[in-house]
Amino acid sequence: MTDTGRRNLGSIAAVVIGRVPMLVAGPVAMYLVLLHGTLAAAAAVVVCLALAVWTRPDVAQLMLLGLVPVAAAADPEGTFLPTLVLGTVVLLLFRAVLSGVRPRLDVLLILLLACAVTVSCLLPQESFLVGRQWKACALLLTGLGVLTASVLAPPDPRRIAQVVATSGAGVAAYLLVRGEYASGRLTGLGLNPNYLGAAVSVSLVAGVGLARFSRSWQWLVPVAVSAAALLQTRSRGAFLAAGAGLACVLLVDRPRRHKVLIAAAILAAVTVLPGSLDSLEGGLTGSRTSAELTANSEVRKQAALLAVHVAWDHPLRGIGYAMFPEFARSSPSLGIYINTHNDYLRLAAESGLVTLALLGALLWRGLARRLSGHHATLQSLGVAYAVGLLFANVLTNVVISTPFWVSLGCLLAHGAHRKPAPSLSPPSRESRKAE
Repeated sequence: MTDTGRRNLGSIAAVVIGRVPMLVAGPVAMYLVLLHGTLAAAAAVVVCLALAVWTRPDVAQLMLLGLVPVAAAADPEGTFLPTLVLGTVVLLLFRAVLSGVRPRLDVLLILLLACAVTVSCLLPQESFLVGRQWKACALLLTGLGVLTASVLAPPDPRRIAQVVATSGAGVAAYLLVRGEYASGRLTGLGLNPNYLGAAVSVSLVAGVGLARFSRSWQWLVPVAVSAAALLQTRSRGAFLAAGAGLACVLLVDRPRRHKVLIAAAILAAVTVLPGSLDSLEGGLTGSRTSAELTANSEVRKQAALLAVHVAWDHPLRGIGYAMFPEFARSSPSLGIYINTHNDYLRLAAESGLVTLALLGALLWRGLARRLSGHHATLQSLGVAYAVGLLFANVLTNVVISTPFWVSLGCLLAHGAHRKPAPSLSPPSRESRKAE
C-alpha cells in the first residue's frame, strides 16, 4: 500500500473513531444509568470520551455539555458528575500538551488564576478550626481546566448554543414534570431554587440567540420551557441575570432606535413583572413573606459588607479559599454560617483582590468585544452568567458553570484569531484619484 493510501485510510479511521463515541455515548449512558447504576455509566462515558478526545477535542466538549445535566439528574448528590468533568478535562489537557501548546495570554491568565486560588487554599492567612475546603477548590480548578481546553480547541459557537439550549430545556421539562418544590419554588438536580434559576437562565438566553441568529422560530419552544421553569424557581437574581442576557442578545447589531425600544421593554418587564406576579397566587417569591424577604436581603447585605472588609484587610491572598462561611460564623458582626452570595466578593475575600482582577481580565477579554452572530449568543450567555455571579456562588458548581466556561473559552479563542475590522471611513481623495 502506498503512503497516500495509508494516509487516506488513517483519515477514514480517525473520522470513524471520532463519530462513533459521539453517537453511542448518550444512549449507552442512559441505558446503564437506568439499569446498572452510575458507576457502569461513568466507565462507558469515560471510554467514549477518551476515544473522541484523540480525534476531535471540540466534539468531546460538546458531548460533555450534553452529559452534564444527564449526570446531574441521575446522581444529584454523588461524585459521578465531578469525576466525569475532571476526567474529560485531564484527557483534553493531556492531548493539548502532547500536540504542543503555544504560549497565549489567555492561557497565562487562566494559569495565574488557578495558582492564586490554589495558594489561597494551601496557605490561608487566617486559622480556622475546620479543615481546608479541598472540594470547592478542586471544583473551581476543574472549571478553569474546562476553560483552558475550550481556548485551545474551541467548538463551533452555534453547536455550543444548540447543546446548551436543548439540554437546558430538557432539564427544565424534566423538573417541571417531576414537580419538586421547596417553599413553593422549583428545585432539582441537587440545586436550590436560586442555583437552578441561574442554570435555566443560561439556556433561556441561548435559545433566544438561536431563534434570532438562525432565524428559526422552532427554538422558541425550548425558550418557552426554560422560561416556565425560570419563573417557577422564583429567583430574583436569576430573573435579573436572564434580563441582562436577553438585553445583550436582542440589542446587538440593532439600529439605535430599536435598541432604545428593546431596552425600555426589557427594563419595564424586569421592573413590573415581579410586582405583577407577586399579586398572583404564589407570586414570584413563593410562600415567602415580605418580612422574610427583607430579613434575607439584610443578612446578605451584612455578609457582603463583611466580605468587603475582609478583602480590604487581606488584599493579596485573602483568608483562604472557601473559608468565608466559617469566618462569618466566628465574626462578632455577623455570627452565622453564610456565604457571600456573590462570587466576586467571595474571590476577593477568600483569594485576594489579585485573583478577582484576573477573573475580571478574562471576563473583559471574552465579553467586552463587539461580536455578531452566534458568537454574540455566547457573549450574551456569558453576560447572564456574569450577572448571576452577583447573586450566588456558582463558580464551583459544574452543572451551572460548564456551559459558561466552554462559551467563554470559545470567545477568548475567537478574539485571539479575529482579523481587524475593515475601516468604515470614506476613501481619501488620493485613493479616489488612483482608482
